[in-house]
Amino acid sequence: MKIKVLFLIMITFSQVLFAQSLWKVEYETYDKIFFDEKDPVYKAELDKNNSTPKYYQLLFDEKQSFFKEIERIDNSQNKSSTSMSTIDDNIYIDYKSAQYKIDGNYANKNILIVDNLPQYTWKISRDSKEILGIKVKKATTEYKDSKIEAWFASTLQPKGGPIFFNGLPGLILELKAVTNLKDESYETTFRAINIKEASKTETIKIPSKGEKMTQKEKDDFVKEANRKMMEAYSNKVDKG
Repeated sequence: MKIKVLFLIMITFSQVLFAQSLWKVEYETYDKIFFDEKDPVYKAELDKNNSTPKYYQLLFDEKQSFFKEIERIDNSQNKSSTSMSTIDDNIYIDYKSAQYKIDGNYANKNILIVDNLPQYTWKISRDSKEILGIKVKKATTEYKDSKIEAWFASTLQPKGGPIFFNGLPGLILELKAVTNLKDESYETTFRAINIKEASKTETIKIPSKGEKMTQKEKDDFVKEANRKMMEAYSNKVDKG
């Protein structure tokens, strides 16, 4: 009985620490893109991208988080490695309001994206395992064209994870999303490789600069800007 009581106290104490402190989890990520590419040079770049891991960090407390890419140095070239990516970066999430914010420069315009978090209909299974010594449970869902499998830790808060994934009763430590479209497909995987308390100098950034838009408004703006750019380029080529 005393052992059980002590175990419960340890669990509760651990949950309180995570709730009151700022923590960070680092994910090793593979962001794979597949389509029928004939150009051997570009195909080689795709193959390199698909086999090279990227690294992301989620800085979080119980109520909010900030997700960003971590730059790793390529020692062979003595410079930061670059690659293609389908993953949104620098995402602030307020879990109480269920909103996210991103600020950035899109098509030469400073934009502040403010929108509601996607809502997922999760199905939690009885499957479980351990990641970094933490027990996690399996959940699956389908969202738009994607099939998603997540492993979450019910002892850790917030109810979020990498990118915009949210809505499970705990922090997502592993996730796989597979998207199949007509002529291309994508496979993105995240797996936590480190979790620890953040340093005193680390803070959660709340984006605030730029013209406020929803995600759709930003996407429409970028699409139109790209259309105009291609139109201007075509006219220049025709006249040349």
